[in-house]
Amino acid sequence: MKLARMMCALMVMAGLAGYAPGNFAQAPDKSKWPSRITFVTGPAGGFGFPTGSAWASTVGAAVGIPISVEATTGIQVNPLMIEEKKAEAGLSAGDTSLESWNGADWTKGKQIRAQRALVVLDPWVMQIYTTRKTGITKLLDLNGKSVNPSRRRSWTDNILRDMVSILGLKPGRIDNVGPNNANGLLGDGRLDVAAVAGAIPHPAISEFEVSHEMVMIPMSKAEQQKFLAKQKALIAYDIPANSYKGQTQPVATVASFNIYIVSKDLPDSLVYELVKATFAKKEQLSAAHKSFARMEMKNISYSTIPLHPGAARFYEEQGIHLPDRLKASK
Repeated sequence: MKLARMMCALMVMAGLAGYAPGNFAQAPDKSKWPSRITFVTGPAGGFGFPTGSAWASTVGAAVGIPISVEATTGIQVNPLMIEEKKAEAGLSAGDTSLESWNGADWTKGKQIRAQRALVVLDPWVMQIYTTRKTGITKLLDLNGKSVNPSRRRSWTDNILRDMVSILGLKPGRIDNVGPNNANGLLGDGRLDVAAVAGAIPHPAISEFEVSHEMVMIPMSKAEQQKFLAKQKALIAYDIPANSYKGQTQPVATVASFNIYIVSKDLPDSLVYELVKATFAKKEQLSAAHKSFARMEMKNISYSTIPLHPGAARFYEEQGIHLPDRLKASK
């Protein structure tokens, strides 16, 4: 009897050898995992860099793989870097990924098909602001004024230039410096209006409002409708009241959805663990930035490009229905 119990114990131990401790889930096959991952974000001082840094350190530690963070000139660069194998993961937006997937002018017509969706976060919001002393309160007031929509070819820059074209605005000058420099110019009166994009609160605006009387510039409902008739990958969005100091009313604007994308070439087991750890560490990520608190599994339905098979497996295991358009083989 004693021998039988010992044999049984050995068999149980052998059976558990292939499972991770604590949750009895089968350990992932790491044989094809890269030694590290590069995650591309956006400009330093923007939304993508601090949130991407929080995600990389938290999720990288949970999964057991180093994730380095690299600032870029804007999120439109990120799908291109994944396509060119200069990065394995990064921040994108729904319209950015869709445009690059189909081929856009800024991709020179090339279809960027190495990207796959990992997680859909929260809305990527266009936010336009000024100081009260400028007297600017609406988009038409931009006529003849100096405007800075972050760096050239960034998402913010492209959307603002589209607004100028579609809505018939006539700014006197469009600059292209990063959010930190723009705040300095705006505070000194050498710039009239600044624009940034990202989750709310945006770090550049939060920093600016500490020492300046900041005013958010809304779109009218008619401007929203006219613009979205041409920009069908975007959505109408109201920045909630009291998102910033002194902003007591909702501010109408447009938005896309933040998407974390990965290379199609990453192993399924690694991508599965990345998305699993992202939701497992939601509380810790939310403490780093409020945008993660609005992250939900069901948001994956807002993805504009197919999911990585490893991510698709995770969502399906959680009971999330995925339409055929989001399923793709490598």
